[in-house]
Amino acid sequence: MKQLRRRFYLWLRQVTGKSSEDFAPHGVPVHIPADADLAIRYLLAKGRPYEAPEAEMVTRYLAPGTHVIELGGCMGVVSALIRSRIGPAARHVVVEANPDLAKICGANATRAAAPGATDVVEAAVDYSGAATVTFARGHNAHVGHVARPGEDGFTVPAVTLSQLAARLPEGPFALVCDIEGGEIALFDAEAATGILERITLLVLETHPKVYPGGAADLAAMVARIEAAGLTEVSNSEQVICFRRGTGV
Repeated sequence: MKQLRRRFYLWLRQVTGKSSEDFAPHGVPVHIPADADLAIRYLLAKGRPYEAPEAEMVTRYLAPGTHVIELGGCMGVVSALIRSRIGPAARHVVVEANPDLAKICGANATRAAAPGATDVVEAAVDYSGAATVTFARGHNAHVGHVARPGEDGFTVPAVTLSQLAARLPEGPFALVCDIEGGEIALFDAEAATGILERITLLVLETHPKVYPGGAADLAAMVARIEAAGLTEVSNSEQVICFRRGTGV
């Protein structure tokens, strides 16, 4: 019944002259095609909050001209907001493992970008050392993740933050990260590489319910981040924003 109600609402928008594929969450236009996730299109059509904590942190703290690595691009709604903040020329590397989502994400992420400024990487962040990993789609577009033992999925290339950073010019960058629990391994492995010291802004969605050690793992990860010189400046709905230096 819920699916039917959502389809009817989107159909009604269309017949009354409103698009059921074009939306402007956070004031930035995006295109979500009709064959994409129904729940997300319905949410956007209703004007309900979408990735609100991340959007608020990006809007408040991401400076124009900043190069950005975004892990977990989904359909590119936050990607489009990032581009609106950094301007057309700054480099933006977006990782999205699901090829169906990556196509949509790429279209939204590149809308206001200069040619070649956006790089959409179809891969999954992983620190197992394997060249490829199994990626599970999850129950909706937001929760795809590297497959856990016993989960089905499809094979994608593996990539690390250090490898992605090599695609950027030397120097500082911002990191926007939502990889459904994979962040624990990322900050553990990258703590000794020096790459974290290049991050000037970190917008991190945490997932303590899937961490093996729960709150203890979260605390240890935050300690690694702070040891790299980043300071927490905002925290909302399990999304934490860190910035190099102090103050808000």
